[in-house]
Amino acid sequence: FAKIYTPFVILAALCMCTIPWAFGREVGIFWSKNALVTIVIACPCALIISTPVTYVAGLTAAAQRGVIVKGGQHLESLGRTKSIAFDKTGTLSEGMFQLLELREIGKMSRREVLEYLALMEGPASHPLSEAIVKGALNEGVSIPKHFELKDHTLLPGEGITAVVNGKTVHVGNMKLFQRIGLYDKLPTEHASLVDEWANAGGTTGFISIAGEGIIGSYCVADKIRAETKEVVQDLKKMGIEITMLTGDLRPAAVGIGSQIGIEDDFIKSELLPEDKLSAIENEVAASRDKDRCWKAKRAVMMVGDGVNDAPALALADVSVAMGEGAALAMETSDVTLMDSDLRKLHYIIHMGRRVIRTIAVNIVFSLLVKGLVGGFMLAGRGSLWAAIASDVGAMLLVTLNGMRLLPSSKKKNDLAVADDAKKNALEPNLV
Repeated sequence: FAKIYTPFVILAALCMCTIPWAFGREVGIFWSKNALVTIVIACPCALIISTPVTYVAGLTAAAQRGVIVKGGQHLESLGRTKSIAFDKTGTLSEGMFQLLELREIGKMSRREVLEYLALMEGPASHPLSEAIVKGALNEGVSIPKHFELKDHTLLPGEGITAVVNGKTVHVGNMKLFQRIGLYDKLPTEHASLVDEWANAGGTTGFISIAGEGIIGSYCVADKIRAETKEVVQDLKKMGIEITMLTGDLRPAAVGIGSQIGIEDDFIKSELLPEDKLSAIENEVAASRDKDRCWKAKRAVMMVGDGVNDAPALALADVSVAMGEGAALAMETSDVTLMDSDLRKLHYIIHMGRRVIRTIAVNIVFSLLVKGLVGGFMLAGRGSLWAAIASDVGAMLLVTLNGMRLLPSSKKKNDLAVADDAKKNALEPNLV
């Protein structure tokens, strides 16, 4: 823009300073004065300063609320958000699983099944694995030292496999055991029990040993964040479409969705990491199809916390990571909620919309002021001092308007008190 705009303005002013002198001294003086006024009016100080000042004010205000935004352009994307895809574990939920149920199948004792589970899940880093190991420890069962563990392998979206004392052991979800052909051999009463656990919102799994089949089933549950339902309702009131992405089986995912107010059609379950990536890719593509040149661009947001969420976070128009999540997720994301409080999403989206409105107001105001002074100039009533005053004045006004995004000291104190009150109100639910 500057490559065209700047030479054009200078050339126009140069012509106004030279050509009119051919028509007389008075005409030359009049147009030379107008040339100086034109150069001052054309100075885009107010236009240029209006956007960065607003960005800085918005970023600072967000940081004061514990939300780190990695650039002003992401604030605009937040303001254009029309669709949000939430990861479940660690995002909508606390990511703190508990082993609720364990049933032995076959001749093995409960302690033996727990020993195998602890051995298999011990090397894994998933919150579900940590819950199983902790559940075993609560029953006095530690990871056995006399077992030989080899070829411990993570099966993405399914579970874990390893060789224990020369026998292949599998631990994972229904999808894994359907693939290896063991789920159909599960006794009917155990299959019904597992379905009940899943319908109640639990994450279910099995453990098998080669030659012995499935030796146990378990149910692990993750606690939904106390603020999740309120946040989902608030975002829907803002006209934002909410989708939940999870690797859980369909019954468990639907059970969680019903608790927090997400309709079945907007719950995508049994997803592998690459499936989450595809889901976000489709959302972004659909959003592009809905965009029109006369409409504001619609942005797709992804909110997640884990390593598996990183590819989807990178692909979304704007991505948000939980401060308690994996370092890779925070590095990949555009926004980080340092205290992992989902209620900050409502605030930061509202701030993004305020940033967009403020920039638009600043630009329109700057153009109107320059147009008004230009009109006076063409009418022969313009002056150099008026042009300078309007240029500097417009620049100061747009700067002050952008800084209005910064919270006052009183507002900061009110926000701090409000946050403390909300946390105190949630404490009974967290006990």
